[in-house]
Amino acid sequence: MTVRRNQPWGSVAALPDGAPIASSNAELRRLITGQRSGGAPAAPIGVVGGDLWRVAGRPAGAADRLRSEHARTAPIDLIKVTADGEVHWACVGAVARSSWWRGPAVAAMSAESLGVWRLAPAAHPNDGRLHVLSTGLDQPALSVSQRALARRRLRSGAHVPHPAIAVRRTESWEHRFDRPLGLWLDGERVGRCRELALAIQPDAALIVF
Repeated sequence: MTVRRNQPWGSVAALPDGAPIASSNAELRRLITGQRSGGAPAAPIGVVGGDLWRVAGRPAGAADRLRSEHARTAPIDLIKVTADGEVHWACVGAVARSSWWRGPAVAAMSAESLGVWRLAPAAHPNDGRLHVLSTGLDQPALSVSQRALARRRLRSGAHVPHPAIAVRRTESWEHRFDRPLGLWLDGERVGRCRELALAIQPDAALIVF
C-alpha cells in the first residue's frame, strides 16, 4: 500500500540475516534488477547510502543499525523503463537528454532528489506516481540562460514552476524523440534511446534503513 499523507512510512523491522546491503544508487539498482529479472518476490535490501537513504533522513549507524531495533522496513515504488524495447529498472529517477545546454530533456522521478539535485520536490518514493518534468517536447525548450539559472536552482527545487518546464504526476509516460537521447537511470548512464516508455510500479521493492 502506498504511503498516506501524514502517516509514517514503513514499519519497525530489522534487516534479515544474510540480506544484501546497498551503499549507493547503482548498487541498489543492480540488486533490485537482479530480483526483478529472476522473478523473485521483493526481498528486503538494506540501504546505507544513496538517494533513498538520504530521503530517509541519512540515519546513522550503518549496517549495525539495519539489524537493530531502530531499523525500519518500507516499500518503495520502482520505475519500469522500456528504452527501444529493452526493459530496465530505476529506483529513484530516469533522465533522458542530449545536453544540459540544448535540446529536449526529461526527468521522471519516483523520489524528490537525484544526487545534489532536488528535481521533483513533491515526490515521495512510495506515492504511486511518476513525477515527470520535461522541456522542449510539448513546449518551447529552455534557453541557454534559462538553463543556467535552472541548474543553479536545482539544489533547492526552486526551478519549478516555470512556463518552459512541463510537470506531470502520472502512472505512465512515453515519447518518441526526434533523435536518440542519452539515458541515465539513478544517475548512471546506461546508453541511448529514441523510444522511451516509463511506468510506475507501486510497492515493488523493500528497503531497510
